[in-house]
Amino acid sequence: MEEKFVEVFNAYKSDVYRLVFSHTKNWHDADDIMQNVFVKLYKHLGGLGDEQHIKKWLVRVAVNECKTYFRTAWRRRIVPITQEVEEIPAPYQENELLQIVLALPQKYSLAVHLYYYEDYKIAEIAEILGEKETTIQTRLARARTMLKEKLEKEAYDNEK
Repeated sequence: MEEKFVEVFNAYKSDVYRLVFSHTKNWHDADDIMQNVFVKLYKHLGGLGDEQHIKKWLVRVAVNECKTYFRTAWRRRIVPITQEVEEIPAPYQENELLQIVLALPQKYSLAVHLYYYEDYKIAEIAEILGEKETTIQTRLARARTMLKEKLEKEAYDNEK
């Protein structure tokens, strides 16, 4: 069982981390949540089945862990010391579009991340997030509009 856990961990650790980081926008919190996700995986690995089911399970657990984290009393009471943006990990610095996606409001960035970066279909995203398919379609449409506006503004600013 430990060999299977190590195999699954190595196969999906970067996917889970990207998903959690896109949700939290904080690599310290992403590390903590990722650890919780893989502890749960270790406890439940025996009854999960095939690889496709494991990946969907990991994504669902990661999203739920993020939601739980944001609902905690501790998280609601923290006050940022400064308004500075936290340093973005190296893999995310190289991709300007990903940085713009991460800057979107959480519900939009998560939908975009799952659809474009993780290649989930709208129905699968709706199932993972516990939302209606039309809600996911609307979020993706609004996110595309926001991205288009930000990219056009950035292109206009660069021309000056």
